[in-house]
Amino acid sequence: MRPRTTRTRTADRADGWNRLRTAAVAVIAAVRHPLEVPDAFAGVQEATRRHRRAHRCGAYAYGEGSLPATVAAAVGALRIVEVGTALGYTAMAMADATPLAHVDTVEMDPDHVRLARDQIARHGFGDRVTVRPGTAEEVLPGLGAGTYDLAFFDGFTPTLEVVAHLHRLLRPGGTLIAGNLILGPAPEVTRHLGDPARWRTHSLGESALCVKR
Repeated sequence: MRPRTTRTRTADRADGWNRLRTAAVAVIAAVRHPLEVPDAFAGVQEATRRHRRAHRCGAYAYGEGSLPATVAAAVGALRIVEVGTALGYTAMAMADATPLAHVDTVEMDPDHVRLARDQIARHGFGDRVTVRPGTAEEVLPGLGAGTYDLAFFDGFTPTLEVVAHLHRLLRPGGTLIAGNLILGPAPEVTRHLGDPARWRTHSLGESALCVKR
């Protein structure tokens, strides 16, 4: 084995500092937000929290509606499908970001369907956001294949069946935001989302941004 040179030791130290810096940035990013982004639908998010605490149910609003809304605006989405409405927080954020878009959002809980429809109507999106009651497995097969520009999964955790349906619904070049990956989807789901024959994928930590091939 060749002796370690000063240059090698220096390179090793640099690599170590780079790894430490990357880890530190990740930790800081988890607890700090360098930008404060106004949220027009913060009241809906807070209403979702209040409802969840009062009813001990699974109504969760995505952490920040600015991510799906910004992606919707960036891709110029005209047709959007969402799994996991809760009270309509992200459905309205995406509709607001893309004024010509229509959002089909799927919700399995009848109480949440009713509450979401109330919120959506109150905020003036009744003609552009349709809440479709039922499970994703029940509703998605009835939607048009290859007709959506953007899909957003915000249910409990994606199953292979649901991910495959969303892939089918998107047009080539359409975008999927797959949320809640930290909740432990099955290995076949992560293999699907990372399959370069199906998607061009970037991990955002708890979510993945996937563009259909």
